Amino acid sequence: MMYPATTRSPEFLSLSKDAGLWPKSSYGKGIIIGVIDSGIESRHPSFGDAGMSPPPARWKGTCTGLVRPGVVFVTSAGNDGPDPSTVNNDTPWEITVGAGSVDRKLAAGLLLESGDLVEGEALVQGPNSTAYQPLHYPGEGNLCRKVSVERTRGHIVICDDAMVKVDVQARIIKNLYDNGAAQVVLIGQEKAGFTLGFREYGSSVVQEPAAVGHKLKDYSQYPDSAAQVFFKGTQIGVGQSPTVAYFSSRGPSRGNPRIVKPDILAPGLNILAAATESPDRGPFRFKSGTSMAVPHISGVVALLKSMHPDWSPMAIRSAIMTTADELDNDGNPIMNEKHEPASAFAVGAGHVNPRRAVDPGLVYDLEVRDYVGYVCHLFARARLDNDDDYAVQDILQDLNLNCRNVPHLSDVDLNYPSIMVPANTTVRRTLTSMGPAEQYTGRLSMAHDVGVDFSPKSLSFSRPGEKLTFQVNHHGSEVAEGFLIWESNTHTVQSPLVVVRS
Repeated sequence: MMYPATTRSPEFLSLSKDAGLWPKSSYGKGIIIGVIDSGIESRHPSFGDAGMSPPPARWKGTCTGLVRPGVVFVTSAGNDGPDPSTVNNDTPWEITVGAGSVDRKLAAGLLLESGDLVEGEALVQGPNSTAYQPLHYPGEGNLCRKVSVERTRGHIVICDDAMVKVDVQARIIKNLYDNGAAQVVLIGQEKAGFTLGFREYGSSVVQEPAAVGHKLKDYSQYPDSAAQVFFKGTQIGVGQSPTVAYFSSRGPSRGNPRIVKPDILAPGLNILAAATESPDRGPFRFKSGTSMAVPHISGVVALLKSMHPDWSPMAIRSAIMTTADELDNDGNPIMNEKHEPASAFAVGAGHVNPRRAVDPGLVYDLEVRDYVGYVCHLFARARLDNDDDYAVQDILQDLNLNCRNVPHLSDVDLNYPSIMVPANTTVRRTLTSMGPAEQYTGRLSMAHDVGVDFSPKSLSFSRPGEKLTFQVNHHGSEVAEGFLIWESNTHTVQSPLVVVRS
């Protein structure tokens, strides 16, 4: 039995179709979102245009060049986590998105006869147990491929996830039920920690994250161990949300190690998404991945662009990053899959907060020339030949820009919303006012004193568009993470600050 309230991410992002940013931005009306993916099911109902007016004549249907004015590139961080330096799509002109959880749970679990509770989830909710039933775990490496009928019939059978295709795992589970299993419980893989991704097995399966599955497996080894299975349906407002999904790729970037990547976290775990319809599956399915997180940020970009058509792509990225939430819905730092505080190289600036992003106060802006300077810096570092100018012009589709007429910029010098400071180095940033005259006071939020300082301590903006520069310096040998925060009476502008070894 499937339960409602499965589409949760809009509410988790505080987006309502009746009030707030969605209606104020006319739901992103007039903004084009292009999709680059491995395949598009053009006949899917998600692409239906019933009731929509024809495209405006100004839509020409072309977009050339890698860095173009007005074009915002939103890309996935990749699904190779939790190992470090696995992040993809790490150039400074992309908004690189990591995947997190939402505050919804399809609750299920086991009440052990010892009195302990082992909580998990179940996509297909079954009937609650009316009595304690014996537990059986066939042991590490068995994966429930070979379980005797005697140890299956009437038992709650505990299986380690075989990490095979869904249909193969589904056959293993079906065989257990055919042999009389009272319930099948599937334990996630070890590196996933507390992350639990739904998979559709066609029958009632209680899925337990590896971090709590150990308790169940250990208890099952006792003679006469038994439990009752319970199903509680959809729960919302679940605490410690979001957390970073284990698969979400992490920094530091190998290609651009002095730029904090990913940039931002968005819902990407157990998202009800469009899927290819088949005889046994409908047109929507629960999916997990950073490719589920990217559309959330793309949608936010469209809303911001609709509200502020004059904002540059870089201003939009800055607004999203500097207004992000670094705390979960319990008021604690966002956690990773181990329920440890997540690094900036996992969560970026934090979890997207669309309501705050529409009015950031200040932004870290960049121009195309800055990116040209950065690309030229990379070419010079790689000692490429005199074809640099042609390469840059091919990338930008602009014959007026080349490596001879722009200053070269290193990754540390880019006016990026996150700030990485190599040890014993000074870096500079420039903030642009997006609103009325305001006085901002800066402060550092670091776990302890690691020799970081900044100046000036306050910035006074008198008009929209005014730019003021500050610098951050470090003296010492310690590495650390924290935030540099600029606050006025009405705005908070927060940047991740990471000190690394030179």
